[in-house]
Amino acid sequence: MANDYSYEIALHAGDAWRITDTGDLAQIPDRDPKETARGLLQDWVLDHPRDLVGGQRLEVFGDDPGTYPPERQTGARVWVFRGRRVAHEQLPTAAAYLVTELEDLGETELDIRI
Repeated sequence: MANDYSYEIALHAGDAWRITDTGDLAQIPDRDPKETARGLLQDWVLDHPRDLVGGQRLEVFGDDPGTYPPERQTGARVWVFRGRRVAHEQLPTAAAYLVTELEDLGETELDIRI
């Protein structure tokens, strides 16, 4: 059965997200929301090459915001919500991010294992 979905595309600038596009998605039977998020971000990348920072990769996530990358590592995101734009669920059901590795930012993850 097809579900109604909506999406939000945002750019991370400074310390805030700026929403650049929102919309409703046509009903697509049996399409995984994560694949929808991936497709939307891939399309955005192709349409906005001047808004990209080199060295980023596309990562896709499910419905647990706790697994999403830290904001300092991200440049753009797509959130896909269950429901139409005017009445969608509060949290995304899937997300896709452009992510920069910590090493590329001049940072490293601390390994505090003993």
